[in-house]
Amino acid sequence: MEARLGREQTVWLATTRADGRPHLVPVWFAWYDEKIYICTVADSQKLVNMERNRRAAVALPDTADVLIIEGLVNFPRGSIIDTLAGEFSDKYGWNFLKDESADWRLVEIIPSKVLAWNTEDA
Repeated sequence: MEARLGREQTVWLATTRADGRPHLVPVWFAWYDEKIYICTVADSQKLVNMERNRRAAVALPDTADVLIIEGLVNFPRGSIIDTLAGEFSDKYGWNFLKDESADWRLVEIIPSKVLAWNTEDA
């Protein structure tokens, strides 16, 4: 699991709108200190959803080797933001702290449940 989360480029992020409808989008992410981190624009639907409901799920895109993580959302502060800016820069060549094209926000998802299986196990 650790190796896959370190090398995968995207996850599908699932959040819930105020009216209960699901919101599912692919996002870049970093796996750091056993947590998922994403960075999103301050007025994005996903951030609005997570500010209201602090539960989210992420899933890797491979449907034959499934990994789904459910967790609780936090909005980190302090030096961890600089650390994660470095992680995103190393992984994607993009530093959200230096990107002035939008008001970027870092989101932390702390895993509470992990589901994994592959078609070879079936």
